[in-house]
Amino acid sequence: MTRRYLTIQEANSALRRGKLVEIFLGGFKIGDQKCIRWASFEASSTGVTGSLWEAYDQGSDNYVDIYTFDSPLGEYDKPVRVVLSKSIEGAAAELGINKHNFVNQGVVQDEYSSYLASQT
Repeated sequence: MTRRYLTIQEANSALRRGKLVEIFLGGFKIGDQKCIRWASFEASSTGVTGSLWEAYDQGSDNYVDIYTFDSPLGEYDKPVRVVLSKSIEGAAAELGINKHNFVNQGVVQDEYSSYLASQT
């Protein structure tokens, strides 16, 4: 069985190589609209930048490209919140994330697919 989640050391290694890492945070509602949330992390010159993303839950079993879902803010390419910290753990904490299920960029869509399957 393959392992999906990165250790903190693996996540930091990815950041040092210029890669993004992400965490899928699940669903929530705005009024009666289903939405999803995830975070992305990237290295910056002074530490780690963490971005919190929200989108309407517009996916299906055959369509999991969360990066293209409409945002409740209107701008799908703008995060809801951005923080800067000295470490990935600090950036996650500033975004209110305490479960470190880091994945490589793009794998968050697999996380979303698993989330969809758990909702049926």
